[in-house]
Amino acid sequence: MVRGRGAEVNVLPDGKLQVKGEDANLGRLVAVDVDMVVLSTAIEAPHDASEVGALFGLSRSQDGFFAEAHPKLRPVETNTEGVFLAGVAQGPKDVPDTVAHAGAAASMALALLSKGEVTISPTTAFVVTSYCVGCGKCVTVCPYSAISLGEDGKSTVNAALCKGCGTCAASCPSKAIQPLHFTDDQMVAQIMGVLE
Repeated sequence: MVRGRGAEVNVLPDGKLQVKGEDANLGRLVAVDVDMVVLSTAIEAPHDASEVGALFGLSRSQDGFFAEAHPKLRPVETNTEGVFLAGVAQGPKDVPDTVAHAGAAASMALALLSKGEVTISPTTAFVVTSYCVGCGKCVTVCPYSAISLGEDGKSTVNAALCKGCGTCAASCPSKAIQPLHFTDDQMVAQIMGVLE
């Protein structure tokens, strides 16, 4: 038994494996030939991760853990604004990584709280009520739960929850929902500008 941290695993010419690392008790580097190397601990995503993901609108990786918005630029943020990942929620981590990850998530939450007011993106969707037939397709497809049917049976968009993804506009059979700043005319104008 060697207390320390592995640095690298090399495949030797005879097919055996060699682990290089540090012996923390002796304070020196060691190289040990081994038959098998286990690279991560046996850990699985919680059994109720799908329910939590559906509740908060979180995407998950192939192994069932919650996925970050961007691995390099936004490692503790999710695609749902105001929801942050910490520690093993994102995947297997050792103690130093977990502590660093949790500190980053806490600082992101504090940054949100210190603003005092919420800034809403202008890129949201709006409903042309005269076109809306109240079918409710937009309500079921909205990943942010930003759309509801009003008392008049027409769809309404909560601008504080809407992220302007356009899923509702794409699914609306009567074309009653339009994303602000991404109307058909604006998109065609952008395409024509690129092609000139």
